[in-house]
Amino acid sequence: MRGKRLRRGACLMAICLAALCAFSPACRAASQDRVSGTGYFFDTVVTVTLYGAPEGLMDEIWAACGAYERLLSKTVSGSDVDRINQAHGETVTVSADTWDILSRALEVSRATGGAFSVTIAPVTALWDFTRGTHRKPSADELAAALPLVADDRLQLGEGYTVTLPDGMQVDLGGIAKGYIADRIAEKVRGRVTAAVLNFGGNVYTVGRKSDGSAFRVAVRDPQSEAEEGMLVLSVGDTSVVTSGTYERFFIEDGVKYHHILDPVTGYPAASDLDSATVICESSMTADAYATACIVLGSEKALQLLEDQGLPGLLITKSGEVLTTAGFEDMCPIYYY
Repeated sequence: MRGKRLRRGACLMAICLAALCAFSPACRAASQDRVSGTGYFFDTVVTVTLYGAPEGLMDEIWAACGAYERLLSKTVSGSDVDRINQAHGETVTVSADTWDILSRALEVSRATGGAFSVTIAPVTALWDFTRGTHRKPSADELAAALPLVADDRLQLGEGYTVTLPDGMQVDLGGIAKGYIADRIAEKVRGRVTAAVLNFGGNVYTVGRKSDGSAFRVAVRDPQSEAEEGMLVLSVGDTSVVTSGTYERFFIEDGVKYHHILDPVTGYPAASDLDSATVICESSMTADAYATACIVLGSEKALQLLEDQGLPGLLITKSGEVLTTAGFEDMCPIYYY
């Protein structure tokens, strides 16, 4: 198997940040040069820390996050995604943002052999991992929904048009946060000395710390209920995205059901991976490929990442940490 084996128990993610301080409202007044804020968008806590920012930039960021949520969320009435899903096969004209995300999503779907899918919405709607009902679908429900998972039937046309067959639906949950992180990074770049944008599993570091050193993104053991940090990645001016089976899940009759669904079976991915981290200047790209890795499993995921030229770090259910070739050369790993 490609990749480098590190050590058992040095496991991943839930990104806490560099200088190894988890940012929160309490950090807001940590220094005159640094300002931090926390909001809630896209069903996740979003934390932004800016260094040397002009007045009003933080407000611009929150306004942009709200606008993207209204545009891209499938649960917001009148959003682009909602209009596509409610069009009953009719062609819909959407924003350039939505069209670009869907275009990139189809590219990743093809590259991953369908392990990443944006038309999986009819299946995800049958599950509930977050509202306390812990619902899983029946075999009959899945049998009816799975034929509607077909990214190759999603048509993108000129003038930002989208056509989706009646009954099918799209869900941008596996890629939209990355796109938004990219756009916010563009907004702050050149206007701050540095920034850290934390969109849950998506962290984008802009620039470097005042001493010129890279930021450090801490990762944790995915099987640790205490969310203890176990290793740290040293990164600069790029995004670090992790998908994990521990983010949203429930246990029923001794079986763990997590939220990363296999588009082929409709059930939670049954691979040997608990988490996958991908590093890329495009957080959107890293977002989609990290999800696909969990579905594919370690061997295929490593091959995929290396074929795509994407540095990656994978954690298996047995606690092994695997990396793509040369990962530590471009992204040093430190242990506590």
